[in-house]
Amino acid sequence: MIGFISDWGCSEHYVGVTKAVIKSIHPEASVIDVTHDIEPFNIRKAAHILHRAARDFPAKSVFLVVVDPGVGTSRKAIAMKTKNNQYYVGPDNGLFTFVGDAFGVVEIRELENKKLRFSGSNTFHGRDVFAPAAAYLDRGISMEELGSRFMTYEILRFRRPHKKGNLISGEVAYSDRFGNLQTNIPSEMLGSFDDFYAATVNSRGKTHKASLCKTYMEAKHGEIIVHPDSSGFLEIAATKDNAERILGLREGDLVEIELE
Repeated sequence: MIGFISDWGCSEHYVGVTKAVIKSIHPEASVIDVTHDIEPFNIRKAAHILHRAARDFPAKSVFLVVVDPGVGTSRKAIAMKTKNNQYYVGPDNGLFTFVGDAFGVVEIRELENKKLRFSGSNTFHGRDVFAPAAAYLDRGISMEELGSRFMTYEILRFRRPHKKGNLISGEVAYSDRFGNLQTNIPSEMLGSFDDFYAATVNSRGKTHKASLCKTYMEAKHGEIIVHPDSSGFLEIAATKDNAERILGLREGDLVEIELE
């Protein structure tokens, strides 16, 4: 199974021809389009969405991730295997920060084997370099056949989630199409709903009262809520409204949730 993430959209031919290359190498491949609607060049959002998606994919899955503003430059092309027996293929630009941190890294290989490439384009490595590597990995070749061992990988800077007493801190991972603010704070840091009834969201020098809810409709229209999302993290939302607009927060912003 190959999970495919990009910032290409679906209005041009890029996604289609890349999947055609995968199928030409590995006709039995099952390619799952996780999303192709990452904002152009938004590596951080792609890295967070990859982490969330990977939690629901089985072992031996291969992820083809192409958000690559540095295509054709000296940035490396890599494949990574993690300790949960998943594989990740893409540019070495920080895309694998959160899966590497969460799951642990077994090995990294630079994609040096030109026999495993489709073509020699300088600007379409998604089709020519990364897609063939993902297809061959899914078909069963070893990591060693891709190229030499790579000892490190690019890591994005981020705030690790932390809890001290009733104060939980972390950062905004990204906002979704509804304006819900996805954080990098694991849901288990919240503890039991029976222990708390409300929260205060602190960020950018402002405080906002919020309700602790299990569903969006437990609060009034426009009310800020904090709840565990479907991927195992805390989400800050506004019932039938846009929390990103109301709170003025952006991805990477520090966020503190004070439980009451």
